Amino acid sequence: MIRRPGPAICGIAVLALVLAVPAKCEDSAASEPLLLDPIVVVASRLPQALSSVTGQVTVIDSAALQRRMAEDLDGVLRYQPGLEMETSGTRFGATGINIRGIGGNRVDIEIDGIPLRDQFSIGAYSNAGRVLVETDRVKRVEVLHGPASVMYGSNALGGVMAIHTWDPSDLLAKSGADYSLGLRGGYQGMDDSWVASAVAAGASGPHAVLAAATRREGHELDYGATTTLAEDKQDWSSTDYLVRYTWDTAGGDRLRLSASRWQRDTTTDIESLLGYGRRFRWTTSMQGDDHDDSRRFAADYVFSARGRFAGSLKAFATREETDQWTYERRAIAPQPVAIDRHFLYAHEQSGVKGLLFGDIEGAYGRHRLGLGAEWISGEVDELRDGLQTSLVDGSTSSVILGEQMPVRDFPMSRTDRFGVWLQDEIQLDDGRWEIIPGLRWDRYDLDPRPDAIWRADNPGAEVVSVSEDRVTPRLGTLFRAGEKWRLYGQYSEGFRAPPFEDANIGFEIPLFGFRAIPNPDLRSEKSQGLEFGTRYLDDGLLLSLAMFYTDYEDFIESRVLLGRDPLTGDLIFQSRNIDRAKIHGLDFRYEQDLSTWGAALEGWAIKLAAYWADGENRGTGAPLNSIAPPQAVVGASWTAADETWDASVTGTFTAAKDASDIDSSDGERFATTGWATFDVTVGWKPVERWEFRGGVFNLTDRTYWRWLDVANLEADDPRIPLMSRPGRSYSLSARFTF
Repeated sequence: MIRRPGPAICGIAVLALVLAVPAKCEDSAASEPLLLDPIVVVASRLPQALSSVTGQVTVIDSAALQRRMAEDLDGVLRYQPGLEMETSGTRFGATGINIRGIGGNRVDIEIDGIPLRDQFSIGAYSNAGRVLVETDRVKRVEVLHGPASVMYGSNALGGVMAIHTWDPSDLLAKSGADYSLGLRGGYQGMDDSWVASAVAAGASGPHAVLAAATRREGHELDYGATTTLAEDKQDWSSTDYLVRYTWDTAGGDRLRLSASRWQRDTTTDIESLLGYGRRFRWTTSMQGDDHDDSRRFAADYVFSARGRFAGSLKAFATREETDQWTYERRAIAPQPVAIDRHFLYAHEQSGVKGLLFGDIEGAYGRHRLGLGAEWISGEVDELRDGLQTSLVDGSTSSVILGEQMPVRDFPMSRTDRFGVWLQDEIQLDDGRWEIIPGLRWDRYDLDPRPDAIWRADNPGAEVVSVSEDRVTPRLGTLFRAGEKWRLYGQYSEGFRAPPFEDANIGFEIPLFGFRAIPNPDLRSEKSQGLEFGTRYLDDGLLLSLAMFYTDYEDFIESRVLLGRDPLTGDLIFQSRNIDRAKIHGLDFRYEQDLSTWGAALEGWAIKLAAYWADGENRGTGAPLNSIAPPQAVVGASWTAADETWDASVTGTFTAAKDASDIDSSDGERFATTGWATFDVTVGWKPVERWEFRGGVFNLTDRTYWRWLDVANLEADDPRIPLMSRPGRSYSLSARFTF
């Protein structure tokens, strides 16, 4: 049973530029500088300092996540303008991420180099998302903004989120011993959830083991808007287990074996949609029972070739499955019925990745070569089933809304992706200039395998096989203008082959006269991106500005209404290519350790991030609804000299999404107003290895909506008040390490 219980961004950026490079105080006290130039791997898959990357990369480490009290992926991205969560209603919640206005399956999300499954949804009862991440496992998150197909292939048209998890050596280095045990408990008021987590690590000689478990339970996300309409109540729980073994060889190599499992169970009492629109006008009750299960196995071998070259090999296998049930009663319909619906979506992947890199001295400069190859195979299985029971005489039928169950919305499919890439980092003029050319060859094969269920539901439909080859280039340039300034520019291309659900979508709802058909003429999506930027790094100071412009060709729109069939009168839907689209914008970041200004500011730091983007469908001239409004985040933090106490305050300022910036061709949309929120967190370490944290979020209890939460909802959708963000809420956390 269900439990009942308009920012001034430009002005801020100008002010930050004025303050960014202050004169140093001669009497500045020595202090620990902020980690402003970390080593990252997401940009080129080779370890390199952030200052040497020709492109925008966001790095979020575990210390920042702890101070922000991030309990989910939404919390991880809370203070990152230009990185947005994509949400699908009150039942399914967060389903993916959006980078610079591009989201869904166009963003590659990887955990320790293993890609997450593709997202798939159809109708109001079936939605399999991609947010299968336990934040207590996260050591570091790296995000590469913009097209990244040269390094990551077809799935990285919009960018990459690379999540790195803990190794035993990471925890043992903190403990200073050959064993470590960590316990954590926490509470988050915005969804009335609690967490209990344990992680243990131990080593014996070259061998080390890590074992971790996390349990979470919570309820529906709070909402800040006032409404007299019905609410949707939700109970959920999740568990996550990880076991990892590492062996450090005498020669400096490392073998790592990992196994993990993540599960989430959710029950939702959906009351907001009762009586809404044509689809739910007879519905008197509806409940959802959803289960997600992710299993991952991986073997990694990192090696040195006893010379100038090093590399790695990875083999992995995953299975990610969504199993959803919907129970609906239509007690006031002309023919009262109860309907049980079942949706199953399973995605298995296995693959091998290899990487080799090293330095070579050439006649025209120093070269750092990287060579990689990967093969990833996937098996996708989707099924909808159901049973309709008369509330009058108890008779049953497997025909629901005219569909004879079970059905598949696309045939069972196998995909194979093979890619080879080469990159050269060429240093010239004693390292002042760096030229980075890159090239990748990809092959993508889609092999649909229609069975009797697909054939029965799609008689005479021709399935579409896809075979695509493509060469994707990238060229970057970095100029070290002195010791502290970096100027960079890059041109990068991206592509995405027609995915299985778009090439072969096929469903029919005779009662409503809806029919979707495959498209054998879909073309691969392509992008061409330009980015120019600058970074300034000094003691405790990072200043960066990125300007980007990306053109998209043959963008795929899923299930577009084409019109009526002249013979049957049915509304025909089909995925299709848009001729052109473009997105351009600015991204500004500023981080300053204020202790470099004077001893009186020891322990203080400030951060500023601001983002603006604009997008257009160049075929129609309409704006792109996937673009979030401009946003700025301003934060100040303090840490005591003995690190016993720390505190931070963060303000988030977001512009309105005006009606003139919304494409309403498919129906009027709810235009979000501008908003500002303030969060405060405090940490206390009374003794070594004990840590207590508390936070107040949305301190002023502001009522507001994030645009991408409601972008796909019609203006009169009854869920809109329930999609408002939580009002004032509180969080608590306690961590003990032994």
